[in-house]
Amino acid sequence: MIPDLLLALMGVPGDVFELDPTSNDAVVDRLRVADGLHFIKRHEVERLNALVRVGGAYRTLERVTTIESTKASFATTPQSLYRRALAIGIQERLREYEEEILKLEQETLRRGTTSGAVNAIESALSDDGAVLTMMCERFVSVFEGENALRGGDVIRQTRDAWLRAGHPAAREACGRLYWKVMQVMMQQLLGWCAHGTIVDPYDEFFVRTIARKEGYEVKDDAKDDGSVIWHESHRVALERLPPGVELSTAESVSFIGRGVRILTHPTRGGNMRGHFDADGYAMRATSRIRRLAAAESFDPRDFEAEVEAMRSEIAASLGEVLLNDSGLISHLNAMCGFYFLGKGDFYTTFLDEARELFSLPPKPGSATRELSTPFAQAAVSTIVDEALASRFRLAYTSALTQQSEDEKSSTTATPSSAFVPRVRIPEYDAWDGVSLECEVHWPMGIFLTNDTLDRYKTIFKYLFRLRRVHFDLQDAWIHLRRSGLTRTLRLRHVMDQLIENWRTYIQVDVIETEFKKMLDKIAETTDFNKCALAHRQYLAAIMAHSFLDVGSIMTIFEDIFGLARELCETSARYANGQPLPADWDERIAYLTRQFEKNSVELYDNLRGGYVVELPELRALLMRFNFNEFFENTTSMGVNLTAMKFDNLDM
Repeated sequence: MIPDLLLALMGVPGDVFELDPTSNDAVVDRLRVADGLHFIKRHEVERLNALVRVGGAYRTLERVTTIESTKASFATTPQSLYRRALAIGIQERLREYEEEILKLEQETLRRGTTSGAVNAIESALSDDGAVLTMMCERFVSVFEGENALRGGDVIRQTRDAWLRAGHPAAREACGRLYWKVMQVMMQQLLGWCAHGTIVDPYDEFFVRTIARKEGYEVKDDAKDDGSVIWHESHRVALERLPPGVELSTAESVSFIGRGVRILTHPTRGGNMRGHFDADGYAMRATSRIRRLAAAESFDPRDFEAEVEAMRSEIAASLGEVLLNDSGLISHLNAMCGFYFLGKGDFYTTFLDEARELFSLPPKPGSATRELSTPFAQAAVSTIVDEALASRFRLAYTSALTQQSEDEKSSTTATPSSAFVPRVRIPEYDAWDGVSLECEVHWPMGIFLTNDTLDRYKTIFKYLFRLRRVHFDLQDAWIHLRRSGLTRTLRLRHVMDQLIENWRTYIQVDVIETEFKKMLDKIAETTDFNKCALAHRQYLAAIMAHSFLDVGSIMTIFEDIFGLARELCETSARYANGQPLPADWDERIAYLTRQFEKNSVELYDNLRGGYVVELPELRALLMRFNFNEFFENTTSMGVNLTAMKFDNLDM
């Protein structure tokens, strides 16, 4: 019986032991004592069945791991480097078990008698029995069926088995398997963090190549500004994160690889060699990752520390490239000057040159081309740097086209765009589709992201419409200053005063203050991430302090824009020789009442709670409420414009 027992322990049925035909498990093989053997007593049958249970586990593990390690590329089940590593680790443990069985066979033959052989086998295989049966229970499901685990799920299953193993030998064996599987991730980490290369033939690494999976169109290399490599090539896949790796750490890993790809770009990276020693960094990164891989177990704290060290080195190199080679500060000054209307003389000249164009309805097919002429003339007249001005251009998009683009962008939103606040820009006239486009050069695309440029464009549209309202109100003064229309001139003046106060608040109290804060933060560091964070905070503060995300305030300004547009259009027609409408006195009274109502609502909204959150508002409210103007007129219920101009000689 002993030879049959030893064969059964190797998963081979014979005369004494057979595969259990009553087993309901189609995956796990089970052995038992064959029926009809009268020389084996009943209590011995139960003892032998318990002993050969390890043979069934061995047979099952040998079968599934052999299939996994020899699986062809055309197999129906998706292949996995992590499953293959687990299979190899299990097979190494099975080889140790086979050696133990061989020793038992040799000892039995040397002893020459079977007396006490079963006891000796039980004693020798006590640890192996606990290990193999536990492996069979925990890991067979990893390999079987169409739902076989891959990537981080294999790591998670192995780690759970290690943590839950109660038997010391089983815990040690699972620890070895966990280490074995983690080596795959370490190799992938080495390729990505040291060389910027994804070593992931079966698409399992938690940094995913999205150009391959999601069909991004790669830009022509000559036109690439770095945004393709930075934003459209790789992304962290949340569902693939292994246990012990936090999302912030995974994002740092993604940043490291993308930074290496930028700094070692085959055609553009040559300009950065003075700030980045690719070979030296690769050697240091390789040493760090190999030190992690050589550890007895995966320690998340050590992993995060090494990742942060590599991230800091890459961030410092990228920061030096942007600050020294690419002229980050000059780019930020240009963006502030053009997008936030910091170049006041330029836009004053532009609006003057484009006065006739804006007085006519836009032609969707040629509006962009028509805008380019006054834009170029303004650049020449105000002595703007031609190389810098050539990167900016005005474009016109019709309302219908803009709506379709918004619907398209909402369906292809990026993770970062989910945090962009919903804004509403007050409408003014048919030229609201004017926007400012910027040509970003390599490698500024990694800093001026698409989401960042969208924020710049949103703020530009808002400021540009405010500037146009102010410009049209000034034209109205020119048209009406000798007309004797006192009530119309009074209304125009208070409208212009409100718009100008609001523009001063945004451009001086908000934009200039926040811009200086951002430059101070950037001056204190060369870390790319800190520079990018300061830039994001700068834009977020402008968006928040401009109240673009507060619908009630933007609705008030849209109403004020509409009132100003009617007044300006009427004054323009009057200046061209057309008579005023017959009901103009009633109409100007209505416009005055509506403007007073909107002004009081705006003041109450700002005073209601925002002044506590935004100290910058105090100066604006003081200008609005000069000599307690709003408070007195609100409580007394008198006419604002009449009170304000009682003693004014028009």
